[in-house]
Amino acid sequence: MGLRVHRLEAWGLIVGPTLALAFFLLEPGALIFDPVDFGDAEGTVDAMASNGAVALLVALMVSLGLILMLYGLSGINRSIMGDTMAPALSRLGILFMTVGVFGWIVSQGLALVMAGTDLDSAREVDQALAVYRVDSGIAILSTMAVASGFLAFNLGLWALFRRGIRRQVALAVAAVSVVSLVALIIGHSQTEPAMITVSRLCYFPWVAWTAALGVGFLQGRELE
Repeated sequence: MGLRVHRLEAWGLIVGPTLALAFFLLEPGALIFDPVDFGDAEGTVDAMASNGAVALLVALMVSLGLILMLYGLSGINRSIMGDTMAPALSRLGILFMTVGVFGWIVSQGLALVMAGTDLDSAREVDQALAVYRVDSGIAILSTMAVASGFLAFNLGLWALFRRGIRRQVALAVAAVSVVSLVALIIGHSQTEPAMITVSRLCYFPWVAWTAALGVGFLQGRELE
């Protein structure tokens, strides 16, 4: 019998990352609700505080989506346990992603703190700006952890898949993860908003590939 993923775990792979990405795009200060430039602390706090209900919904749905994604990826990891290269890389990837997902969820909690800011109070605004700095630091390290996790995890899948398009796509997604990691480091070390955008664009291949894996498992496809 081949290596299989449970249907609930497959649904986690589909719903989780899709839900997280969709609501991440709705985050105040991002693309739709009062968009601000990268690194604009005052603008971000203002956007959060002006759209408190949206910030709350985003925090809940992004956190739920991330947990479901990690649940699905853990299902893959569970199915390929062993002492070869594939499960070893899978375990490393899950470890990185667990740390990164936890950081992203903490970041959503800090966003809720900013969303509760009274913009008419100079004291609260100053406190929110301090929270923003903490949030930015956590988000940077968490994104690096998630990118490293997707890199290791997909190298594990590449080692696991014997042939075919899935093996090629797994390697391509690993390469995308390297691009995300490098762009993120350059973007924050040299304050290059364009590189941060490149790093964030890598979320889309991650989501598409993860969801595609889930669909395949729902259709009865095995891991090998």
